[in-house]
Amino acid sequence: MQIHWIKSNPDSTSIGLAEIEEQDESLLESSPELDALHPKKRKEFLASRALLKTMCEQLDIPYQGIRKDDFGKPHLIDSSYHISISHSYPMVACAIHPSRSCGIDIESARPQLLKIKHKFLNPQELAVCGDDLSKLCLHWAAKETLYKIHGRKKLIFTKELAVLSITSKEIKSQIILDTHTENYILKNEYFLEYSLVYSV
Repeated sequence: MQIHWIKSNPDSTSIGLAEIEEQDESLLESSPELDALHPKKRKEFLASRALLKTMCEQLDIPYQGIRKDDFGKPHLIDSSYHISISHSYPMVACAIHPSRSCGIDIESARPQLLKIKHKFLNPQELAVCGDDLSKLCLHWAAKETLYKIHGRKKLIFTKELAVLSITSKEIKSQIILDTHTENYILKNEYFLEYSLVYSV
């Protein structure tokens, strides 16, 4: 696994980006849980944990592994820090925040997004994106990031997650709940052909 960069911020969101290398023997670990996974999924699983462990070491956070809660949201074992994980083979991205729920998503501009855009965009967002794969990719990554921040129940992407505006570095967005609306400023960056979106 090649770590491309880690941006450490002890007071806000730290993010890391790594790339899975096919012949990396450290990603060939075997166990009953891992052996049940598709080979690519197994490498993503191991790479994300290796990246998180490295990030924790740099931030001086004890790393004892990861557990998932009843909603499938990952947490560091015996730690109050919040984490988020994303992968788009062969890329893996992780985020750590010291005190609040965080989200991260890495995506490539896949043609499949054209087929499913009505399933995750509201009418205003559809008008903004059209058939522009780059815009569709950013909207999808932003909504995935919001979904991970919320982390508690299934959300309707077209109604409860909204992208208000996108600039070269920031995405204004909302989680729209029954009782209130939460506003977020997300960061977006590019690496090769990938879009990376994360909370701050």
